[in-house]
Amino acid sequence: MGKIRISERKLILFTVGLLIVAGLVRLGFYKVGVLLFYLAFVPMILHRLSIYIRNRQKLYKADRYRRFTLGFIITTIILNLIGFQDVEFVLLFVLAIDYLIVVQNPRVTSGME
Repeated sequence: MGKIRISERKLILFTVGLLIVAGLVRLGFYKVGVLLFYLAFVPMILHRLSIYIRNRQKLYKADRYRRFTLGFIITTIILNLIGFQDVEFVLLFVLAIDYLIVVQNPRVTSGME
């Protein structure tokens, strides 16, 4: 069976689409919208964790920065869920930084080989 290659740029744009849907739901049903906001990051987090676990040796220099942004996203979500902070904008800002890292490094956008 062939490997499925997911474009990192498309995955981030998919996450943004899920965030838009969560924002629209949040207008009508606040608590459900907040839950969907955090769940929107799950596909990106799971995909990136699986890449970093499977390909420890073949990582690019940009992946060092992307691991930092992934850790920051996970930490921020955990802190938001346990109530230490209530800042969703930070997640959007870090997602934008991650997108800029992907766009600046074209080797990263097609996934690992």
